[in-house]
Amino acid sequence: MAIRPLTDLMKKDRLSPDEVAAMLANDSPSTSAEKGLQLVAEAASYGISLRDYLVLHVAPTKGEGAAKYTGLNGYEAVKAALNLPHANDFEQGITLQAAANTFQTYTGTRALFPEVIDDMLKQKTRMEQVENIASIVSQSRTVDQVEMITTYVEDDSADRKQYTISEMGRVPVRSVRTSQNVVNFGKRGSGIEMSYEFNRRASLDILTPFAARIVRETELSKVAAATAILINGDNVNAAAAVVNLSTYGAAGISAANFKSLAKFLMARAKAGYPVDTLVVNYDMYIELMFMYQPTLSGNGSIPAAMEQRGAPAIQTNVSFMANMGVNVVISSAVPAGKIIAMSKMECLEELIEAGSDISENERSIKNQVVTYIKTENTGYKLAIPEARVVLDTTV
Repeated sequence: MAIRPLTDLMKKDRLSPDEVAAMLANDSPSTSAEKGLQLVAEAASYGISLRDYLVLHVAPTKGEGAAKYTGLNGYEAVKAALNLPHANDFEQGITLQAAANTFQTYTGTRALFPEVIDDMLKQKTRMEQVENIASIVSQSRTVDQVEMITTYVEDDSADRKQYTISEMGRVPVRSVRTSQNVVNFGKRGSGIEMSYEFNRRASLDILTPFAARIVRETELSKVAAATAILINGDNVNAAAAVVNLSTYGAAGISAANFKSLAKFLMARAKAGYPVDTLVVNYDMYIELMFMYQPTLSGNGSIPAAMEQRGAPAIQTNVSFMANMGVNVVISSAVPAGKIIAMSKMECLEELIEAGSDISENERSIKNQVVTYIKTENTGYKLAIPEARVVLDTTV
């Protein structure tokens, strides 16, 4: 099915929160389910999630009860109209059991079940993911059709790196070409299945630790997939070049061998790919941490001692070095002894398939048990393949 442009949705008359609530909160289970499926199908036709669809298509200021939804967006207003809180607020007489009762009573409202659980999880937990995809990719963007892997080609001009163009001279260019290979997408995630009896007797917040685990495992899967592309390539761009740390002095990550790592970083900057991100596994993270372990020696350096006697002071903290911040991020999929060094903003993209989570909203309505499923269809492709290199610290 072709994805409809969002401009078509913006041309339609927006609904009020109470209109959407009246459709879903129908006393007939079959009618309620039918309206819920229609709402999900409408969102899917535009290639967006149900949450985004409600934000765009529901006007909180429309209708007689608009005053109740002041300050809310369309999605939040529909949740309020359906009595679907994502947190307890006893002072206001709000309990999560109200949401459980709504889902139990009106089948069609279960289209919003995954979103309410996500909101509850964000409200109740602030756990930072140790391994997270945002620290590795340059950007995440949603695509509504098959995407081809691109190839990046440098200009062959000898003056390409000077960027000063003589009169009537040829402008140095790079080219980005489309290959015949498509980005490989993978579905990542898992779910929790609950009986009606459980849902009727338990508050939704009992799901918090289980939903948190699903989110963490999904993130781990995405990081592992991205790491594999960084190392092995993406079916068009070749595997990353491997360089040995000993090329820059000596092998091994240690405080005594910091100079080799610094020379490697300088070499990458000189080549036009300054490193701002190092992707390492847990063991290498510890090695890098203790590289900076302070020593107890108080003698200082010879130049420092000479300065105290009137020798000229040489300031090595030039702006280039001072601003050369390198972030160290963790991926347990990085092989032992290896470091992926990259220029993050030029290297890897994450693609998210539009509407890939819609099927989970449908499943929440159709299943005979209450189901929370969190999945994403994601793919990864290299932008500028030379923007990453694998550093082997063992040789």
